[in-house]
Amino acid sequence: MGAMDDLYGGPTSDPPGGQQPEDLYGGEQQVSWLDVPAHAPVIASDGTEVGHVLEVAALANEDIFHGIVFAHSAHGHPCLAPASDIARITERAVYLSVDTAAAGGYGEFQQLHVSRLGLRGISRWKHLGWKESSE
Repeated sequence: MGAMDDLYGGPTSDPPGGQQPEDLYGGEQQVSWLDVPAHAPVIASDGTEVGHVLEVAALANEDIFHGIVFAHSAHGHPCLAPASDIARITERAVYLSVDTAAAGGYGEFQQLHVSRLGLRGISRWKHLGWKESSE
């Protein structure tokens, strides 16, 4: 049980002072990465809104969460906040564990193309090779 459980909406440790998680997050319900709200604000650890969610970087079929792709307010280009930098996801926003300066250091996100080993070729001329994946 730990931080990854929080991201997946799983069990969490008891919050300090007996407060419920909704109380700690201003009444916001924590959700899984599977339920990230479209265009939700991305908020740095110092409370500054640094952008808005564009998409989730994940392999949903394999239950692998890489991070959140967001339009950075200062840069204007899409950036990837890696899963390790995400403190929590609520029904309203994505909260980072890094401050505004660190979030400003994210590089431009480049869409990955995943290839899988499989059969390629035409009709009887099949051979083993790499082909584009839908993920």
